[in-house]
Formats: sequence, C-alpha cells, structure tokens
Amino acid sequence: MKLKQFTFSFLTCSATVVFGTNIAQAVTLTPIIQGISNPRGISFGPDGTLYVSEPGVGGNGNCQPSPSTLFQPICAGNTSSYRTVSPNGQQGSIFNNFQSLAEQPSGNQGAGLQDLQFDALGNAYVLTGFAGYPGNRDLELNTLGQQYPIPPGQITTFPPSPPEEVLNTSDLAKLFKADLNTGELTEIFDFGRYEIINNPDGGDVVTNPYDLTISGDTAYVVDAGGNTAYSIKLDGSGVEAIAIPDKIVSSTLLPPLPPGVEIPPGLVEFLPPEEPGQPSRIAIQSVPTGNTIGPDGALYIGEYTGFPYLEGAARIFRIGENGVPEVFAEGFTHITDLTFDQNGNLLVLQFSDEPQPLDNIRFLPGSLIQLAPDGTRTTLVAAGEGLESSAGITIGPDNKIYVTKRGVGPNLGEVVRLDIEPAASVPEPSSTVGLLAFSVLGGSFLLKRQGKRSKDDSKN
Repeated sequence: MKLKQFTFSFLTCSATVVFGTNIAQAVTLTPIIQGISNPRGISFGPDGTLYVSEPGVGGNGNCQPSPSTLFQPICAGNTSSYRTVSPNGQQGSIFNNFQSLAEQPSGNQGAGLQDLQFDALGNAYVLTGFAGYPGNRDLELNTLGQQYPIPPGQITTFPPSPPEEVLNTSDLAKLFKADLNTGELTEIFDFGRYEIINNPDGGDVVTNPYDLTISGDTAYVVDAGGNTAYSIKLDGSGVEAIAIPDKIVSSTLLPPLPPGVEIPPGLVEFLPPEEPGQPSRIAIQSVPTGNTIGPDGALYIGEYTGFPYLEGAARIFRIGENGVPEVFAEGFTHITDLTFDQNGNLLVLQFSDEPQPLDNIRFLPGSLIQLAPDGTRTTLVAAGEGLESSAGITIGPDNKIYVTKRGVGPNLGEVVRLDIEPAASVPEPSSTVGLLAFSVLGGSFLLKRQGKRSKDDSKN
C-alpha cells in the first residue's frame, strides 16, 4: 500500500449505499490447499484448474524500506510461484523461483506473483507486485528515476537506493501474457516505469500492482501503492490511469500513542480545518486492493485504506464511462477483494473487521459481506468464523465461493471453499437509496464497451 510520505446507482449519477447487515445462518469452510506463503489472488482456468498466487517470502538479496510495511525493509529473493490444484485434486506449482520481496527474517508481506486471470479465449495473464519506490527495482529504472522529481518527505523516509543496491527484480510491477505450458512471459505493461514518469495520484512515487481483472480485450489493474486504477488493452495500448481519492477525516480520530512515542514524519498528511475553531483534518489514502467489472459494465474498486487504519472507513468506488471514481458503498473495513456472483450480488472480502494493529497482522478477524442489488447487506462469514486475514476471492466453476485466507506469513495461507446456508431472515429495507437494478444499462470504465463481465465470468 502507499502511505503519503509514509507507510447503487447505475444511472448517470452516483449514490452511496449504507445499510444495516443481516447474518447468514451457517457456513462450512472446506480447505482446498494449505501451506501457502503470503497468498493473494485466486482464479480458475478454463479446464477447472485452481491457481493461487504465492508472492513468496523474499530472500537474502538487497533490501528497500517499504511504505507497505511502515518502512520495515523488504528484501529480494526467488521464492514466489503459483500453486495449482487440478480438477481431480492434484496439487502442483508453476513459475517456481520467481522474484519476490518480503520482510526479513519474518517473511511477512510478500510481493511477487500477485494475480493470474484468463480472457474469454483462455489466454492467461500474470500480474506482479512490488511495494516500494520503483526506481529501486533495477538499474534501468534507477537511472530513469533520477530524471523525475520525488516528494521531499519520501526522500526523508524511504529514499531511492544507490545504483549498487538496487533489488535486481526487473520482472516485478509488470503485467505479462503468460504461456502456462512453457513458462514464457511476454511483457505487456510496466507499472514501475509509468509511475516514475507520470505519478498519477501526485503523491509519493510508489507502485504495488495488486489485483487484476480481464474483460473483453482489456486488463483492469488497481495499484495499491500508486492509489490508481488502470485500464490497459491486452496488446499494451490504450493505457488510462485514474487516481483514487483520499478519504478526509478529523484528526481527532488518530489513535492514541504510547507515552514517549511520536508519529513519524510524513506518516499523516494534516489538512487545515474546514472552519476556524474546528480540529484539523487528515487525509487517509485509499490503497485500492480489489477490482471487478459489474453487470452494468462499470469498474468496481474496493479499498483497504492507509494509516491510521480506521474501522468502517473503507469504501467501494464505481467508475463509469465518465472516468470519475464515485463512492458506491461505504462503511467497510480493510477490503482486500471483491467480485460479483451469478445473481448480481457484490461479494466484499474484508481482511479484518477491526482496525489494523501496527505489529502482528497474521490472524486478524476477516469476514465476507454480500451486497445485494437492492442494497441489502448480509454477512456470509462473520469475523471469527475462519476467514482470518483473508486476501482473495473468486467464484468457482461449481458456483461456490473460494477465498484465500491467512494472507500474511510463510506457509500459513490456505484456500477454502465456502458452503453457505442462506439466511432465513427478512431483508432489511433500503433506507438510503431505492432499488438498484444491476441489469440497468450504465457506463463502462473510461470507454464505452459493451458486454463486460466480471473477472470470474470472463474465465468461464
């Protein structure tokens, strides 16, 4: 994620959805694969094979301070891969020994192979993460970065590496077309280079491509480091980038610090009060971590939010044909992924229902919330019911929900299948907006494109 100088309406207007939440009756979590290090994205191939990204645990190579880890160094190695499960249950792996970054010696917060998705023709595409200043990635970008400005606060807290200390991880922060049989990767787009030259959000120069959706001839990527949503043609052309806006809250919401502890310089961006005599405000960065195409053809984006990691601060944005991020729903906490099911429900995966602590984030109480087309919210899996620190979600060929959980730490991650018994309770009335029909024609993201499908629909 990117810390600044640290760390339904389907018509032409936008409406914010805020409702009470129902609770599902019962859920069974069935483990599918275990022992994954820092798992992230999850998907199914055309033949029913399950693919799980394993960003790895870094290694003993060069290191960089990362805003994703509150400036704890992350170090390079070759420990990333994709774990696979065939339709008959046979487990395997591909792209073994891929480049990886992670904290040392804990192996937490891995960045490497991030997500794998398929287009309607069965072609595979791979997204890789990074989590830091892109000029540290390799000598080429280190040289390029010297030609472009860096905010003074960033130079103070996580400065560029000298040329002899670059990470030598030139395959990170990129989008590739992938041959799953030969392991060949064909580069489509370099997010690190683009961030250095363009810096779409105008803040720190940081990149961490996090989530990939394929729809039609276009890839949609959210960059949790750059706070940006990308639309990229699969041939590498037609690149469009939209910055996701900060959330502005009162500075009184800053958590108390232990005696003698001060907020590090640049951790929080303070803004003047709206009116004299009122408290100052702070800007919380969006940190977008999930994206999917809705039944209306628009792009939906879930955010994790940056420091101080407030409960209930996460939003879901909708980007239609006007290219403007509009708040679609809010009141969530630490969203890591989202997708639509076959009934038009938006499934929202939360890494934690509680504010993120600044130390151990391995076993936080994650949850899964269903947002129906009429705005009704139902908690499918509540906090404490087994989705601790969850990171990725997809719908399988069996129309079951699959989730990666325990997304932080070496060999802790799992993929589980969710068998959910529907709730018998009467849906709560929608108090903020009226019925929101997902089938209503709406604008697509950035360009007018017809027939868009979600990331899961585009694979099947």
